[in-house]
Amino acid sequence: MRNPFLIKKIESTSDALRFLYSLTYDTSTFRFRGQVNAEWKLIPSIYRYCNFERYQTVQHESLLLQEKPKIPIQPLTHTDFDLEWMMVCQHYDIPTRLLDWTTDILIALFFTCYDKEGKDNDKNGALYICKVDDYPTFGAYESHIMKSQELSFISTSIVNPRMRMQSGNFMLWGHVPLTEDTTETYDLWEYHKIKKKTIKPKRIIIPNYRKETILRELKEVYGISSSSLYLENGYLEKKYNRHFPELKENLRLKTLYTTDAERLNPEEELKAKLLFRIDCRNMIKGCVRLNQIM
Repeated sequence: MRNPFLIKKIESTSDALRFLYSLTYDTSTFRFRGQVNAEWKLIPSIYRYCNFERYQTVQHESLLLQEKPKIPIQPLTHTDFDLEWMMVCQHYDIPTRLLDWTTDILIALFFTCYDKEGKDNDKNGALYICKVDDYPTFGAYESHIMKSQELSFISTSIVNPRMRMQSGNFMLWGHVPLTEDTTETYDLWEYHKIKKKTIKPKRIIIPNYRKETILRELKEVYGISSSSLYLENGYLEKKYNRHFPELKENLRLKTLYTTDAERLNPEEELKAKLLFRIDCRNMIKGCVRLNQIM
């Protein structure tokens, strides 16, 4: 049998499944991730958002957790855990320090080919494969999430509707930099290099010229499409269609107002100021060593 880790390219759903079957018949310990642009780093969305410095992402998370419902609002949330609120927000396009993975290689293949914004269709995609056992496991569900400072996989039965449809789970980043000579965060490759881990995720290229065909195969044969995975007509999408975009914008304004208000125009700054009860303009600007905000 051909060594599956010598495979460099996938051009169809059949290629993906042949790779999977040559890898293992038991995928319970494997996780898959698709990125539509192979040049992108493996790093959570918050570290790619608004050119935030790392300390600004800490402030953003603190503000996000302040918006967590006081009591669970089913079926949006079922617990009062910080982690569940963060997972819900991640799935509704609010940047967090969670990195999405899935247990289903075909769903990862979809995200390798599907460009929601239409900016990277001409780029090769990348499919990543790793073993969950190669990383620490997060288990402190009842703890304040901001105390978690170690990169780890989250293994949980707490799922929201989109997470369920996408067979999703997450990798959680720690706020603290890995070395003392920087105030910024790291991507997954840097994590492996600094931690001297010899086992790294496998990366397989999906050529840009095969993306359209693969998306058609996924929809026609397996019923996997943007409509099915994003639950475009789902209950939560209808009920909270405006809530999460508004929350995302308010968090951006509040984060910048307290860390770098000069980046806001006068109208944005006034709106941000009104979101607070006190004058906290540039209150923590330049706090680059910030790890937690309690």
